[in-house]
Amino acid sequence: MNQSLVHSLFRAVGLVVFGLLLLSPVLVQWPEQDLVPYLQWKLIAAVWFYMLILSLFRSLWPGLVLLLPAALLVPQEVFYLLTYQKNTDAHAIAIVAETDLNEALGYLTGIGVFLALAVVAIVLLWWYLVRSAWQRHWQWQSGLRPVIWLICIGVLVSLSWNEWQYQQINKAKQRSNPEENVFVQRPLPYSYEKFHATYPLNMLIAVNEFVKQKQAVADIAESTALFKFSARQTDIPAQRQIYVLVIGETLRPDRLQLNGYNRATTPRLSGTKNVISYTNMVSPWAWTRMSVPVILSRKSATDQRYFPTETSVVAAFKEAGFSTAWLSTQSPLGVHDSSIALHASEADQVQYLNPVGYKKEGFYDDILLPAFERVLQQNEQKQLIVLHTLGSHFSYADRYPQAFDLFTPSGKGQSISMHDQNSKVLLNNAYDNSVAYTDFILFNLIKQLEQSQSISGLFYVSDHGENIFDGQCNKSGHGHNTERDYRVASILWTSEQYNLQYPQKKSLAEQRREQPLITTNVFHSFLDLAGIEYPDQKLTKSWLSPDWRPSSRILQQGLDFDKATRVGECQELKAP
Repeated sequence: MNQSLVHSLFRAVGLVVFGLLLLSPVLVQWPEQDLVPYLQWKLIAAVWFYMLILSLFRSLWPGLVLLLPAALLVPQEVFYLLTYQKNTDAHAIAIVAETDLNEALGYLTGIGVFLALAVVAIVLLWWYLVRSAWQRHWQWQSGLRPVIWLICIGVLVSLSWNEWQYQQINKAKQRSNPEENVFVQRPLPYSYEKFHATYPLNMLIAVNEFVKQKQAVADIAESTALFKFSARQTDIPAQRQIYVLVIGETLRPDRLQLNGYNRATTPRLSGTKNVISYTNMVSPWAWTRMSVPVILSRKSATDQRYFPTETSVVAAFKEAGFSTAWLSTQSPLGVHDSSIALHASEADQVQYLNPVGYKKEGFYDDILLPAFERVLQQNEQKQLIVLHTLGSHFSYADRYPQAFDLFTPSGKGQSISMHDQNSKVLLNNAYDNSVAYTDFILFNLIKQLEQSQSISGLFYVSDHGENIFDGQCNKSGHGHNTERDYRVASILWTSEQYNLQYPQKKSLAEQRREQPLITTNVFHSFLDLAGIEYPDQKLTKSWLSPDWRPSSRILQQGLDFDKATRVGECQELKAP
Protein backbone atom coordinates (compact mmCIF):
# COMPACT_ATOMS: atom_id res chain seq x y z
CA MET A 1 0.00 0.00 0.00
CA ASN A 2 1.54 3.30 -1.09
CA GLN A 3 1.93 6.27 1.24
CA SER A 4 -0.63 8.43 -0.57
CA LEU A 5 -3.31 5.78 -0.12
CA VAL A 6 -2.50 5.47 3.59
CA HIS A 7 -2.85 9.22 4.05
CA SER A 8 -6.14 9.20 2.17
CA LEU A 9 -7.39 6.41 4.41
CA PHE A 10 -6.33 8.31 7.53
CA ARG A 11 -8.14 11.42 6.33
CA ALA A 12 -11.30 9.44 5.54
CA VAL A 13 -11.24 7.75 8.94
CA GLY A 14 -10.56 11.12 10.59
CA LEU A 15 -13.60 12.68 8.91
CA VAL A 16 -15.81 9.77 9.97
CA VAL A 17 -14.54 9.94 13.56
CA PHE A 18 -15.02 13.71 13.66
CA GLY A 19 -18.56 13.35 12.32
CA LEU A 20 -19.44 10.68 14.89
CA LEU A 21 -17.86 12.85 17.57
CA LEU A 22 -20.09 15.79 16.67
CA LEU A 23 -23.14 13.52 16.63
CA SER A 24 -22.29 11.63 19.83
CA PRO A 25 -24.48 13.80 22.14
CA VAL A 26 -27.41 12.85 19.94
CA LEU A 27 -26.38 9.21 19.46
CA VAL A 28 -26.18 8.55 23.21
CA GLN A 29 -29.88 9.49 23.37
CA TRP A 30 -30.86 6.71 20.96
CA PRO A 31 -34.43 5.89 21.91
CA GLU A 32 -35.89 2.63 23.06
CA GLN A 33 -39.10 3.74 21.38
CA ASP A 34 -40.50 6.73 19.45
CA LEU A 35 -37.84 6.39 16.78
CA VAL A 36 -39.46 8.76 14.27
CA PRO A 37 -39.45 11.90 16.48
CA TYR A 38 -35.88 11.09 17.48
CA LEU A 39 -34.76 10.89 13.85
CA GLN A 40 -36.74 13.96 12.83
CA TRP A 41 -35.91 16.34 15.65
CA LYS A 42 -32.54 15.08 16.90
CA LEU A 43 -30.40 13.05 14.52
CA ILE A 44 -31.50 14.50 11.16
CA ALA A 45 -31.73 18.00 12.66
CA ALA A 46 -28.14 17.74 13.95
CA VAL A 47 -26.85 16.44 10.60
CA TRP A 48 -28.69 19.24 8.80
CA PHE A 49 -27.16 21.87 11.07
CA TYR A 50 -23.61 20.62 10.54
CA MET A 51 -24.12 20.40 6.78
CA LEU A 52 -25.43 23.94 6.74
CA ILE A 53 -22.35 25.24 8.58
CA LEU A 54 -20.01 23.38 6.24
CA SER A 55 -21.85 24.63 3.14
CA LEU A 56 -21.48 28.31 4.01
CA PHE A 57 -18.20 28.31 2.08
CA ARG A 58 -17.15 26.48 -1.07
CA SER A 59 -13.97 25.32 0.68
CA LEU A 60 -14.51 22.98 3.60
CA TRP A 61 -11.83 24.28 5.94
CA PRO A 62 -13.68 27.49 7.05
CA GLY A 63 -16.70 25.37 7.98
CA LEU A 64 -14.47 23.03 9.99
CA VAL A 65 -13.09 26.05 11.82
CA LEU A 66 -16.62 27.20 12.70
CA LEU A 67 -17.42 23.74 14.08
CA LEU A 68 -14.55 23.80 16.60
CA PRO A 69 -16.63 25.20 19.52
CA ALA A 70 -19.26 22.50 19.01
CA ALA A 71 -16.55 19.84 18.94
CA LEU A 72 -14.81 21.13 22.07
CA LEU A 73 -18.05 21.09 24.08
CA VAL A 74 -18.94 17.52 23.10
CA PRO A 75 -17.17 15.84 26.10
CA GLN A 76 -18.96 18.12 28.54
CA GLU A 77 -22.33 17.53 26.86
CA VAL A 78 -21.91 13.74 26.81
CA PHE A 79 -20.83 13.79 30.47
CA TYR A 80 -23.88 15.89 31.35
CA LEU A 81 -26.21 13.57 29.47
CA LEU A 82 -24.79 10.39 30.98
CA THR A 83 -24.62 11.81 34.50
CA TYR A 84 -27.81 13.84 34.75
CA GLN A 85 -29.92 12.43 31.87
CA LYS A 86 -30.55 15.83 30.33
CA ASN A 87 -29.01 18.25 27.85
CA THR A 88 -27.28 21.47 28.76
CA ASP A 89 -29.89 24.19 29.19
CA ALA A 90 -30.16 27.74 30.53
CA HIS A 91 -30.10 26.36 34.07
CA ALA A 92 -26.78 24.59 33.51
CA ILE A 93 -25.24 27.72 32.03
CA ALA A 94 -26.56 29.80 34.91
CA ILE A 95 -25.03 27.36 37.39
CA VAL A 96 -21.59 28.04 35.96
CA ALA A 97 -22.20 31.77 35.57
CA GLU A 98 -23.74 32.31 39.00
CA THR A 99 -21.68 29.95 41.13
CA ASP A 100 -18.20 30.20 42.59
CA LEU A 101 -15.66 28.62 40.20
CA ASN A 102 -14.58 25.99 42.70
CA GLU A 103 -18.19 24.96 43.24
CA ALA A 104 -18.82 24.82 39.50
CA LEU A 105 -15.76 22.65 38.98
CA GLY A 106 -17.15 20.32 41.63
CA TYR A 107 -19.70 19.11 39.09
CA LEU A 108 -16.82 17.60 37.15
CA THR A 109 -15.29 15.83 40.15
CA GLY A 110 -13.53 12.64 39.13
CA ILE A 111 -13.58 13.23 35.39
CA GLY A 112 -11.62 16.44 35.01
CA VAL A 113 -8.54 14.64 33.66
CA PHE A 114 -10.65 12.60 31.24
CA LEU A 115 -12.36 15.72 29.90
CA ALA A 116 -9.02 17.49 29.50
CA LEU A 117 -7.53 14.57 27.57
CA ALA A 118 -10.66 14.35 25.42
CA VAL A 119 -10.40 18.04 24.54
CA VAL A 120 -6.71 17.65 23.61
CA ALA A 121 -7.54 14.66 21.37
CA ILE A 122 -10.35 16.60 19.69
CA VAL A 123 -8.12 19.59 19.01
CA LEU A 124 -5.44 17.37 17.45
CA LEU A 125 -7.98 15.60 15.22
CA TRP A 126 -9.60 18.89 14.23
CA TRP A 127 -6.24 20.47 13.37
CA TYR A 128 -5.29 17.47 11.22
CA LEU A 129 -8.56 17.76 9.25
CA VAL A 130 -8.38 21.55 8.86
CA ARG A 131 -4.78 21.35 7.63
CA SER A 132 -5.69 18.55 5.23
CA ALA A 133 -8.70 20.51 3.92
CA TRP A 134 -6.48 23.59 3.39
CA GLN A 135 -3.57 21.81 1.78
CA ARG A 136 -5.62 19.51 -0.45
CA HIS A 137 -8.25 22.12 -1.35
CA TRP A 138 -11.28 20.14 -0.18
CA GLN A 139 -14.32 21.73 -1.79
CA TRP A 140 -17.99 21.08 -2.34
CA GLN A 141 -18.99 19.59 -5.67
CA SER A 142 -20.84 22.10 -7.81
CA GLY A 143 -24.59 21.94 -7.27
CA LEU A 144 -24.55 20.42 -3.76
CA ARG A 145 -24.51 23.67 -1.80
CA PRO A 146 -27.67 25.08 -3.46
CA VAL A 147 -29.47 21.82 -2.64
CA ILE A 148 -28.50 22.14 1.03
CA TRP A 149 -29.61 25.78 1.06
CA LEU A 150 -32.95 24.89 -0.51
CA ILE A 151 -33.50 22.25 2.15
CA CYS A 152 -32.53 24.86 4.74
CA ILE A 153 -35.03 27.38 3.39
CA GLY A 154 -37.73 24.71 3.36
CA VAL A 155 -37.01 23.79 6.96
CA LEU A 156 -37.04 27.43 8.05
CA VAL A 157 -40.35 28.09 6.27
CA SER A 158 -41.85 25.00 7.93
CA LEU A 159 -40.55 26.05 11.35
CA SER A 160 -41.87 29.60 10.87
CA TRP A 161 -45.33 28.30 9.96
CA ASN A 162 -45.38 25.94 12.91
CA GLU A 163 -44.09 28.71 15.18
CA TRP A 164 -47.00 30.96 14.15
CA GLN A 165 -49.53 28.20 14.79
CA TYR A 166 -47.85 27.30 18.08
CA GLN A 167 -48.00 30.86 19.34
CA GLN A 168 -51.65 31.20 18.40
CA ILE A 169 -52.46 28.09 20.45
CA ASN A 170 -50.55 29.49 23.42
CA LYS A 171 -52.31 32.84 23.18
CA ALA A 172 -55.65 31.04 23.11
CA LYS A 173 -54.66 29.08 26.22
CA GLN A 174 -53.72 32.28 28.02
CA ARG A 175 -57.07 33.87 27.12
CA SER A 176 -58.92 30.82 28.42
CA ASN A 177 -56.84 30.72 31.60
CA PRO A 178 -56.03 34.31 32.65
CA GLU A 179 -54.51 33.01 35.88
CA GLU A 180 -51.40 32.09 33.91
CA ASN A 181 -50.87 35.76 33.08
CA VAL A 182 -49.55 36.34 36.59
CA PHE A 183 -46.37 34.62 35.57
CA VAL A 184 -45.60 37.11 32.83
CA GLN A 185 -44.16 34.29 30.75
CA ARG A 186 -43.84 34.49 27.02
CA PRO A 187 -44.57 31.13 25.45
CA LEU A 188 -41.39 29.27 24.64
CA PRO A 189 -40.64 29.20 20.91
CA TYR A 190 -41.63 26.19 18.87
CA SER A 191 -37.95 25.70 18.05
CA TYR A 192 -37.18 25.37 21.75
CA GLU A 193 -39.80 22.68 22.16
CA LYS A 194 -38.36 20.71 19.25
CA PHE A 195 -34.61 21.33 19.54
CA HIS A 196 -33.92 21.77 23.28
CA ALA A 197 -32.44 18.23 23.32
CA THR A 198 -30.66 18.44 19.95
CA TYR A 199 -26.93 19.09 20.17
CA PRO A 200 -25.56 21.66 19.33
CA LEU A 201 -28.83 23.55 18.78
CA ASN A 202 -29.64 23.14 22.47
CA MET A 203 -26.48 25.10 23.34
CA LEU A 204 -27.52 28.02 21.15
CA ILE A 205 -31.04 27.94 22.61
CA ALA A 206 -29.69 27.70 26.17
CA VAL A 207 -27.37 30.68 25.75
CA ASN A 208 -30.19 32.70 24.21
CA GLU A 209 -32.59 31.86 27.03
CA PHE A 210 -29.94 32.56 29.67
CA VAL A 211 -29.14 35.99 28.21
CA LYS A 212 -32.82 36.94 27.94
CA GLN A 213 -33.65 35.80 31.46
CA LYS A 214 -30.61 37.50 32.93
CA GLN A 215 -31.54 40.73 31.21
CA ALA A 216 -35.11 40.53 32.50
CA VAL A 217 -33.84 39.93 36.02
CA ALA A 218 -31.29 42.76 35.70
CA ASP A 219 -33.97 45.20 34.54
CA ILE A 220 -36.16 44.43 37.54
CA ALA A 221 -33.20 44.46 39.93
CA GLU A 222 -32.32 47.95 38.71
CA SER A 223 -35.84 49.17 39.49
CA THR A 224 -35.65 47.88 43.10
CA ALA A 225 -32.02 48.84 43.76
CA LEU A 226 -32.94 52.16 45.39
CA PHE A 227 -35.48 50.66 47.75
CA LYS A 228 -34.53 50.80 51.45
CA PHE A 229 -36.18 49.48 54.59
CA SER A 230 -33.89 51.56 56.84
CA ALA A 231 -33.56 48.44 58.97
CA ARG A 232 -31.33 48.31 62.06
CA GLN A 233 -30.65 46.40 65.24
CA THR A 234 -31.20 48.68 68.21
CA ASP A 235 -30.01 46.19 70.82
CA ILE A 236 -26.90 44.46 69.45
CA PRO A 237 -25.69 41.50 71.56
CA ALA A 238 -21.98 41.12 72.22
CA GLN A 239 -22.08 37.47 71.10
CA ARG A 240 -21.95 36.24 67.55
CA GLN A 241 -25.36 36.09 65.81
CA ILE A 242 -26.40 33.59 63.13
CA TYR A 243 -29.88 33.41 61.63
CA VAL A 244 -30.85 30.76 59.13
CA LEU A 245 -33.91 30.71 56.90
CA VAL A 246 -34.53 27.35 55.23
CA ILE A 247 -37.07 27.38 52.41
CA GLY A 248 -38.50 23.91 52.02
CA GLU A 249 -40.26 22.35 49.09
CA THR A 250 -43.65 20.58 48.96
CA LEU A 251 -43.66 19.54 52.64
CA ARG A 252 -46.99 18.99 54.41
CA PRO A 253 -47.27 19.37 58.19
CA ASP A 254 -49.35 16.22 58.63
CA ARG A 255 -46.44 14.05 57.41
CA LEU A 256 -44.17 15.10 60.27
CA GLN A 257 -43.67 12.74 63.18
CA LEU A 258 -43.28 15.98 65.19
CA ASN A 259 -46.96 16.68 64.51
CA GLY A 260 -48.26 13.23 65.41
CA TYR A 261 -47.74 11.35 62.13
CA ASN A 262 -47.58 7.60 62.73
CA ARG A 263 -44.31 7.10 60.84
CA ALA A 264 -40.83 8.02 62.03
CA THR A 265 -40.31 10.78 59.48
CA THR A 266 -38.61 13.22 61.91
CA PRO A 267 -36.80 11.02 64.43
CA ARG A 268 -33.86 13.40 64.77
CA LEU A 269 -35.82 16.62 65.21
CA SER A 270 -38.24 14.86 67.56
CA GLY A 271 -35.33 14.29 69.94
CA THR A 272 -33.81 17.77 69.53
CA LYS A 273 -34.22 20.37 72.25
CA ASN A 274 -35.76 23.78 71.47
CA VAL A 275 -37.56 22.64 68.31
CA ILE A 276 -41.03 24.10 67.76
CA SER A 277 -43.25 22.76 65.00
CA TYR A 278 -46.05 25.06 63.87
CA THR A 279 -48.97 22.80 63.09
CA ASN A 280 -51.33 25.32 61.51
CA MET A 281 -49.25 27.24 58.95
CA VAL A 282 -50.60 27.86 55.44
CA SER A 283 -49.20 29.35 52.26
CA PRO A 284 -51.39 31.62 50.12
CA TRP A 285 -49.99 30.15 46.91
CA ALA A 286 -49.52 26.58 45.70
CA TRP A 287 -46.69 27.33 43.26
CA THR A 288 -43.04 27.90 44.15
CA ARG A 289 -42.67 30.85 41.80
CA MET A 290 -45.30 32.81 43.71
CA SER A 291 -45.14 31.32 47.21
CA VAL A 292 -41.42 31.84 47.88
CA PRO A 293 -41.46 35.62 47.19
CA VAL A 294 -44.32 35.87 49.71
CA ILE A 295 -42.08 34.21 52.31
CA LEU A 296 -39.11 36.42 51.56
CA SER A 297 -40.77 39.81 51.22
CA ARG A 298 -43.72 41.98 52.18
CA LYS A 299 -45.56 40.93 49.04
CA SER A 300 -49.24 40.42 49.83
CA ALA A 301 -51.08 37.16 49.24
CA THR A 302 -53.22 38.62 46.46
CA ASP A 303 -50.40 40.47 44.64
CA GLN A 304 -50.31 38.59 41.33
CA ARG A 305 -47.29 40.39 39.88
CA TYR A 306 -44.51 37.96 39.04
CA PHE A 307 -41.57 40.27 39.78
CA PRO A 308 -41.16 42.19 43.06
CA THR A 309 -41.44 45.93 43.58
CA GLU A 310 -39.19 45.99 46.66
CA THR A 311 -36.34 43.99 48.14
CA SER A 312 -36.54 41.11 50.59
CA VAL A 313 -35.59 39.98 54.06
CA VAL A 314 -32.06 39.47 52.71
CA ALA A 315 -31.65 43.18 51.96
CA ALA A 316 -33.18 44.09 55.33
CA PHE A 317 -30.60 41.98 57.16
CA LYS A 318 -27.82 43.58 55.10
CA GLU A 319 -29.05 47.03 56.09
CA ALA A 320 -28.87 45.91 59.72
CA GLY A 321 -25.19 45.01 59.33
CA PHE A 322 -25.43 41.27 58.64
CA SER A 323 -23.24 39.37 56.23
CA THR A 324 -25.62 37.46 53.95
CA ALA A 325 -25.39 34.21 51.98
CA TRP A 326 -27.80 32.33 49.73
CA LEU A 327 -27.25 28.59 49.17
CA SER A 328 -29.55 26.71 46.83
CA THR A 329 -30.14 23.33 45.23
CA GLN A 330 -32.88 24.79 43.05
CA SER A 331 -32.58 26.62 39.77
CA PRO A 332 -31.15 30.13 39.40
CA LEU A 333 -33.21 30.99 36.33
CA GLY A 334 -36.39 29.99 34.58
CA VAL A 335 -40.10 30.59 34.74
CA HIS A 336 -40.25 29.04 38.22
CA ASP A 337 -37.22 30.72 39.63
CA SER A 338 -36.30 34.10 38.12
CA SER A 339 -38.32 36.11 40.65
CA ILE A 340 -36.68 34.14 43.47
CA ALA A 341 -33.24 34.65 41.92
CA LEU A 342 -33.80 38.40 42.19
CA HIS A 343 -34.01 38.13 45.96
CA ALA A 344 -31.11 35.68 46.03
CA SER A 345 -28.96 38.21 44.19
CA GLU A 346 -29.37 40.61 47.12
CA ALA A 347 -27.06 38.38 49.19
CA ASP A 348 -23.32 38.98 49.54
CA GLN A 349 -22.65 35.37 48.55
CA VAL A 350 -24.77 33.27 46.21
CA GLN A 351 -24.12 29.60 45.45
CA TYR A 352 -26.27 27.33 43.29
CA LEU A 353 -25.12 23.83 44.04
CA ASN A 354 -27.23 21.49 41.92
CA PRO A 355 -26.39 21.26 38.20
CA VAL A 356 -29.81 19.98 37.13
CA GLY A 357 -32.29 21.90 39.25
CA TYR A 358 -35.48 20.16 40.25
CA LYS A 359 -36.35 18.34 37.01
CA LYS A 360 -34.02 15.36 37.19
CA GLU A 361 -32.08 13.44 39.75
CA GLY A 362 -28.96 15.41 40.58
CA PHE A 363 -27.24 16.27 43.82
CA TYR A 364 -29.16 15.76 47.04
CA ASP A 365 -29.80 18.50 49.57
CA ASP A 366 -26.90 17.31 51.73
CA ILE A 367 -24.57 19.15 49.35
CA LEU A 368 -25.80 22.22 51.25
CA LEU A 369 -24.21 21.02 54.50
CA PRO A 370 -20.51 21.51 53.60
CA ALA A 371 -21.38 24.79 51.87
CA PHE A 372 -23.18 25.92 55.03
CA GLU A 373 -20.16 24.93 57.11
CA ARG A 374 -17.85 26.96 54.86
CA VAL A 375 -20.02 30.04 55.33
CA LEU A 376 -20.04 29.55 59.11
CA GLN A 377 -16.25 29.22 59.11
CA GLN A 378 -15.98 32.75 57.77
CA ASN A 379 -16.70 33.64 61.40
CA GLU A 380 -18.64 36.82 60.72
CA GLN A 381 -20.06 38.48 63.83
CA LYS A 382 -23.53 38.80 62.28
CA GLN A 383 -24.70 36.34 59.63
CA LEU A 384 -27.85 35.56 57.70
CA ILE A 385 -27.86 32.34 55.67
CA VAL A 386 -30.76 31.40 53.41
CA LEU A 387 -30.97 27.84 52.12
CA HIS A 388 -33.37 26.95 49.30
CA THR A 389 -33.83 23.19 49.22
CA LEU A 390 -35.29 20.63 46.84
CA GLY A 391 -36.98 18.94 49.78
CA SER A 392 -39.87 16.79 48.60
CA HIS A 393 -40.25 18.10 45.07
CA PHE A 394 -41.43 15.39 42.67
CA SER A 395 -39.98 12.95 41.78
CA TYR A 396 -39.95 12.21 45.50
CA ALA A 397 -37.72 9.16 45.15
CA ASP A 398 -35.07 11.30 43.46
CA ARG A 399 -34.75 13.56 46.49
CA TYR A 400 -32.93 11.24 48.87
CA PRO A 401 -30.03 8.75 48.75
CA GLN A 402 -30.49 5.01 49.00
CA ALA A 403 -29.75 5.02 52.74
CA PHE A 404 -33.01 6.92 53.29
CA ASP A 405 -35.18 4.49 51.34
CA LEU A 406 -36.82 3.59 54.64
CA PHE A 407 -40.43 3.01 53.66
CA THR A 408 -40.77 0.54 50.85
CA PRO A 409 -41.72 -0.12 48.14
CA SER A 410 -40.91 3.41 47.01
CA GLY A 411 -40.19 2.95 43.33
CA LYS A 412 -36.72 4.43 43.76
CA GLY A 413 -34.77 4.00 40.56
CA GLN A 414 -37.96 3.57 38.55
CA SER A 415 -39.79 5.97 36.28
CA ILE A 416 -43.12 6.62 38.00
CA SER A 417 -45.80 9.07 36.99
CA MET A 418 -47.18 11.22 39.78
CA HIS A 419 -50.56 11.00 38.05
CA ASP A 420 -50.77 7.20 38.13
CA GLN A 421 -53.16 6.21 40.92
CA ASN A 422 -51.86 2.66 40.76
CA SER A 423 -48.59 4.05 42.12
CA LYS A 424 -50.24 5.57 45.19
CA VAL A 425 -48.36 3.36 47.67
CA LEU A 426 -45.02 3.95 45.95
CA LEU A 427 -45.56 7.70 45.82
CA ASN A 428 -46.54 7.96 49.48
CA ASN A 429 -43.62 5.84 50.65
CA ALA A 430 -41.17 7.85 48.56
CA TYR A 431 -42.67 11.10 49.86
CA ASP A 432 -42.25 10.00 53.47
CA ASN A 433 -38.65 9.02 52.72
CA SER A 434 -38.00 12.52 51.39
CA VAL A 435 -39.45 13.96 54.61
CA ALA A 436 -37.11 11.78 56.68
CA TYR A 437 -34.22 13.09 54.60
CA THR A 438 -35.29 16.68 55.27
CA ASP A 439 -35.25 15.79 58.96
CA PHE A 440 -31.63 14.68 58.51
CA ILE A 441 -30.70 17.94 56.75
CA LEU A 442 -32.31 20.20 59.34
CA PHE A 443 -30.85 18.21 62.22
CA ASN A 444 -27.33 18.59 60.85
CA LEU A 445 -27.80 22.32 60.24
CA ILE A 446 -28.88 22.70 63.86
CA LYS A 447 -25.86 20.70 65.07
CA GLN A 448 -23.54 23.04 63.20
CA LEU A 449 -25.26 26.04 64.74
CA GLU A 450 -25.00 24.51 68.22
CA GLN A 451 -21.27 24.07 67.74
CA SER A 452 -20.91 27.78 66.93
CA GLN A 453 -22.00 28.70 70.49
CA SER A 454 -23.82 31.69 69.04
CA ILE A 455 -27.09 33.50 69.44
CA SER A 456 -28.78 31.70 66.60
CA GLY A 457 -32.13 30.77 65.20
CA LEU A 458 -33.19 28.52 62.34
CA PHE A 459 -36.60 28.86 60.78
CA TYR A 460 -37.82 26.31 58.24
CA VAL A 461 -40.93 26.74 56.13
CA SER A 462 -42.15 24.91 53.04
CA ASP A 463 -43.32 26.84 49.98
CA HIS A 464 -46.55 24.87 49.49
CA GLY A 465 -48.17 21.52 50.18
CA GLU A 466 -49.03 18.51 48.03
CA ASN A 467 -51.78 16.06 47.12
CA ILE A 468 -50.80 12.39 46.96
CA PHE A 469 -54.07 10.60 46.18
CA ASP A 470 -55.12 11.13 49.80
CA GLY A 471 -58.03 8.91 50.84
CA GLN A 472 -60.39 8.67 47.87
CA CYS A 473 -59.05 11.88 46.30
CA ASN A 474 -57.89 11.34 42.72
CA LYS A 475 -55.55 14.34 42.62
CA SER A 476 -51.77 14.46 42.89
CA GLY A 477 -49.24 17.25 42.88
CA HIS A 478 -50.21 20.81 43.72
CA GLY A 479 -52.13 23.71 42.20
CA HIS A 480 -55.55 22.07 42.58
CA ASN A 481 -56.87 24.57 45.15
CA THR A 482 -57.27 21.91 47.80
CA GLU A 483 -56.64 22.26 51.52
CA ARG A 484 -53.53 20.09 51.18
CA ASP A 485 -52.12 22.51 48.57
CA TYR A 486 -51.87 25.28 51.14
CA ARG A 487 -50.96 23.60 54.43
CA VAL A 488 -47.18 23.71 54.94
CA ALA A 489 -44.66 22.42 57.44
CA SER A 490 -42.99 25.08 59.56
CA ILE A 491 -40.31 24.61 62.24
CA LEU A 492 -38.39 26.98 64.50
CA TRP A 493 -35.24 26.18 66.47
CA THR A 494 -33.37 28.61 68.70
CA SER A 495 -30.09 28.15 70.54
CA GLU A 496 -29.72 28.24 74.31
CA GLN A 497 -27.83 31.51 73.90
CA TYR A 498 -30.76 32.96 71.95
CA ASN A 499 -33.26 31.85 74.57
CA LEU A 500 -31.26 33.57 77.30
CA GLN A 501 -31.03 36.76 75.24
CA TYR A 502 -34.68 36.82 74.14
CA PRO A 503 -36.74 34.84 76.67
CA GLN A 504 -40.00 36.59 75.77
CA LYS A 505 -39.68 35.77 72.06
CA LYS A 506 -38.93 32.15 72.94
CA SER A 507 -41.98 31.97 75.20
CA LEU A 508 -44.29 33.53 72.58
CA ALA A 509 -42.92 31.20 69.91
CA GLU A 510 -43.89 28.23 72.09
CA GLN A 511 -47.33 29.60 72.89
CA ARG A 512 -48.26 30.06 69.25
CA ARG A 513 -47.26 26.68 67.86
CA GLU A 514 -50.92 25.77 67.17
CA GLN A 515 -52.18 29.23 66.22
CA PRO A 516 -53.48 29.93 62.68
CA LEU A 517 -50.43 31.32 60.85
CA ILE A 518 -49.67 32.21 57.23
CA THR A 519 -46.39 32.58 55.36
CA THR A 520 -47.12 36.22 54.48
CA ASN A 521 -46.07 36.89 58.09
CA VAL A 522 -42.71 35.13 57.84
CA PHE A 523 -40.95 38.32 56.71
CA HIS A 524 -42.18 40.23 59.74
CA SER A 525 -41.60 37.40 62.21
CA PHE A 526 -38.13 36.50 60.98
CA LEU A 527 -36.89 40.09 61.26
CA ASP A 528 -38.46 40.25 64.71
CA LEU A 529 -36.68 37.00 65.59
CA ALA A 530 -33.36 38.78 64.98
CA GLY A 531 -34.42 41.96 66.75
CA ILE A 532 -34.31 44.00 63.53
CA GLU A 533 -36.51 47.07 63.37
CA TYR A 534 -37.54 49.47 60.59
CA PRO A 535 -39.76 52.57 60.54
CA ASP A 536 -42.99 51.10 59.17
CA GLN A 537 -42.61 47.75 60.92
CA LYS A 538 -45.88 45.92 61.63
CA LEU A 539 -45.38 43.85 64.77
CA THR A 540 -49.04 42.85 64.64
CA LYS A 541 -47.89 40.46 61.88
CA SER A 542 -45.09 38.88 63.94
CA TRP A 543 -46.15 35.89 65.99
CA LEU A 544 -43.01 36.44 68.11
CA SER A 545 -44.30 39.82 69.28
CA PRO A 546 -46.71 40.63 72.12
CA ASP A 547 -48.47 42.88 69.56
CA TRP A 548 -49.32 39.99 67.22
CA ARG A 549 -52.94 39.74 66.22
CA PRO A 550 -54.48 36.82 64.34
CA SER A 551 -55.87 37.89 60.99
CA SER A 552 -57.74 36.37 58.08
CA ARG A 553 -55.62 33.95 56.07
CA ILE A 554 -56.31 35.18 52.57
CA LEU A 555 -55.23 33.01 49.63
CA GLN A 556 -54.10 33.95 46.12
CA GLN A 557 -57.54 34.72 44.69
CA GLY A 558 -58.89 36.47 47.77
CA LEU A 559 -60.44 33.35 49.31
CA ASP A 560 -60.36 33.11 53.11
CA PHE A 561 -58.67 29.79 53.93
CA ASP A 562 -60.48 29.30 57.24
CA LYS A 563 -63.94 30.32 56.04
CA ALA A 564 -63.82 28.49 52.71
CA THR A 565 -66.02 25.46 52.15
CA ARG A 566 -64.25 22.09 51.76
CA VAL A 567 -65.76 20.17 48.83
CA GLY A 568 -65.44 16.43 48.16
CA GLU A 569 -62.76 13.91 49.00
CA CYS A 570 -60.03 16.26 47.80
CA GLN A 571 -61.19 19.05 50.13
CA GLU A 572 -61.22 21.58 47.32
CA LEU A 573 -61.69 25.12 48.65
CA LYS A 574 -64.73 27.07 47.50
CA ALA A 575 -66.25 30.37 48.56
CA PRO A 576 -68.70 29.83 51.46
